[in-house]
Amino acid sequence: MIVTTPLHEPASAPSEFDEAISHEPGNARLREPVAARSAFDESATREPVEVLIKEARNRARRRRLVIGAVTAATVAVAAIAVTAALDGGAPQSQGAAVDPPAFPASFGVFEPARGRIVYPVSGVLNSIDPTDPSSVNALALPNGMSALTPAGWSADGTRLALTSEHSGSSYVMDADGAITPVPGPGGCCWFVTDPWLSPDGTAAIEFFEDEGDRLRLNDLEGVDASRVIELDPPVGDRDTGVVPVTAWSPDGARIAYLAYQQDGMDVLPSVYVVDLDTGSTRQLVGPGFDHIRQMAWSPDGSQLLVIAGPWRQKNPESTSLNPLTSPKKAGLYLVSADRSSPAISASALHPIASGHYVAAAWSPDGAQIAAIDFAPSDRRLLLMGSDGSASRVLAELPANDLFTGVAWHPGPRGR
Repeated sequence: MIVTTPLHEPASAPSEFDEAISHEPGNARLREPVAARSAFDESATREPVEVLIKEARNRARRRRLVIGAVTAATVAVAAIAVTAALDGGAPQSQGAAVDPPAFPASFGVFEPARGRIVYPVSGVLNSIDPTDPSSVNALALPNGMSALTPAGWSADGTRLALTSEHSGSSYVMDADGAITPVPGPGGCCWFVTDPWLSPDGTAAIEFFEDEGDRLRLNDLEGVDASRVIELDPPVGDRDTGVVPVTAWSPDGARIAYLAYQQDGMDVLPSVYVVDLDTGSTRQLVGPGFDHIRQMAWSPDGSQLLVIAGPWRQKNPESTSLNPLTSPKKAGLYLVSADRSSPAISASALHPIASGHYVAAAWSPDGAQIAAIDFAPSDRRLLLMGSDGSASRVLAELPANDLFTGVAWHPGPRGR
């Protein structure tokens, strides 16, 4: 079931960028949730808290006005669709593609990434045109920020979710180049590339530290109270070394998560989906995979791409799994995520691609998949059809990069 208990925003620890980011005029400033201020509040050049609160409220008010307008338009379209259906027209099926977001005329600092694939190389965020492997460009970041891994875009392409390779701390960068720290425990060696940002770019998934039966949806603008979501079944005992993996659906109504359950001598993951409107959960994939690395929804919400391995490797010096080195082998699997789809056993799934995959992202139209194959001696960014066909290399990656991720900008390519 779902619980929507209002909570105060947790205090976030100062990030490793506290001393590195300049506050001189012309540089991006660091924005923080209202109830999660860090050492930046003590800066003489920072705007007063009252101004920031007013800013956040104004942004939220403008966002709600836009949402209201979009909702009204959606209702009108729905009314037309119902009328057409009554007149004999066929309504769309549940698996039909959702309406694309209305993109802004300019994506601001993300304009160079328009319609491109973003991925990290040696601490720098690169973007590449999927039709031209020679088109690699660096994506500009605020001063002092580097070694960041992309974890997904907002649906309109104006906000980018990022995670620090060194600390596991998360951030959201907007089209103005401003950075908002995301509440969470952070820490090294988590799966840092999960799509944890809401489609509208205003909320982030956070698991309660050392608890696997609840997650929290934090409002990044510091206006609305956090929502607490109870998970049944829970993720599992975090003391056993399980790593939470989540993915927010494109319509914002569902979150896929892993539930680790005892299976003989092993603790194996299953894929569940929690409906944020009804609070109900249902299983998509039963036990069978030894390890699941990442999940990503197709743009129309009808499928879930699962990166899973047939075996896992434990760090010999620790009882927990090390996401930097395991799984060494993993394939790409497609699972039907339609609301009426029955659960399927992992053993009944067949990979559309096999290798050492660690991260993947869908193209905005759902026709292609960009994936990172992290083979020990041959690390590559690959592009393939949505069924795994016609795979080709877009870029070679350094063999010494331990952290990686990929995010495909949803906007139309170029202008």
